[in-house]
Amino acid sequence: MTKFRLIVFLLAVQGMDLFACRFTVRDIGFSILSQDLYTLAVIDGHANPEDVFWDSYHRQNKDCNIRLEILNPEKDDEHPIVISAKEQGLSFPATLFVAPDRRIFVFQESDFESIYSKAKDSFLREKMRTEYPDVFAQVFWVKGKHAEQNRRFSSKVLEECRAIENIMPSMPKMVKQGPVAFGAGEEDFEKEKVLLWSLGIESMADEPLAFVLYGRGRIMGEALSYEQVMDGALYRYMSMIGADCECGLDRKWMLGHQIPLYWSADTRQHLANLVGFDVDNPMILAEMSRILAKEKLSDASGSVAFAPESIDLEEVFGNSSSKERMEVQLQTPVSKENKAGMVLLFSLLGMVVLVLAGAAVVLYKKR
Repeated sequence: MTKFRLIVFLLAVQGMDLFACRFTVRDIGFSILSQDLYTLAVIDGHANPEDVFWDSYHRQNKDCNIRLEILNPEKDDEHPIVISAKEQGLSFPATLFVAPDRRIFVFQESDFESIYSKAKDSFLREKMRTEYPDVFAQVFWVKGKHAEQNRRFSSKVLEECRAIENIMPSMPKMVKQGPVAFGAGEEDFEKEKVLLWSLGIESMADEPLAFVLYGRGRIMGEALSYEQVMDGALYRYMSMIGADCECGLDRKWMLGHQIPLYWSADTRQHLANLVGFDVDNPMILAEMSRILAKEKLSDASGSVAFAPESIDLEEVFGNSSSKERMEVQLQTPVSKENKAGMVLLFSLLGMVVLVLAGAAVVLYKKR
């Protein structure tokens, strides 16, 4: 009978593997799928892209989502970056940082080593990437001009982080640490210009703003205003990160925009040790891509089963288009795909029971 029990156990484990999603939204956020690339463009008539000087910088780019481009203002006069620079009346030589949405940041210094260092990393971004593998998510908030409002905002942010930490045991996967929060004030603007610019912040706002960051420097949704945070939107944004990869969220929320971030081999290895697989492995990427390619995701609707409330993402994300509506039912899944999956599951379980029963009868007769 020991063999019989072993067979039952192995079949049960295999059945769970077949029907359980291997990834969460957080896991997929670590991947290089739909990666945002920033361009560090040097526009200089005397710079030669074939010069060995640029080789070391090109090699460093494999560890971050930044590409280096050396352009000649005359020879490359039809290049979109050169055209944009001329339209803005810039004089050359010039070094620009170009965001995926084509926004431009102009570096004022001339020393390229210093420029590259600032584009690639900063104190806060180092803190972020060091924590990302271990924490559920990060709430990065930018202080406003009013001290009392900042105090209330900070208190609410910490409260929402604790609320998420309380429901983490009910999520599909446990994470080492709950969400963490840290802020940046006016005193940080000079040294964190690139990070703030990548988030769309170029000057200090009157009221504080918050960003939910997860995975490999991805942004869940958009900036959250003071009113949105005080209304509980921060909790709703963060709850999506712990959702099952097949919860039905639209792909644009599964793979949010990214900040420019250095991601070393040591960081990748540490992450792999924690989650149990290499997110950059081609087979893992193919599996993730297959999940994200499911037609259901285009409907931007689905289920997250770990929280006790319903969330209307049209209201959460301020999207008025009916086609963009994302309603997350945080109860037992009821979609057609889930129903079909349950039917298939029970059918297979029924077949397994019949086979095992037959095997038990045969074994019993032999004895």
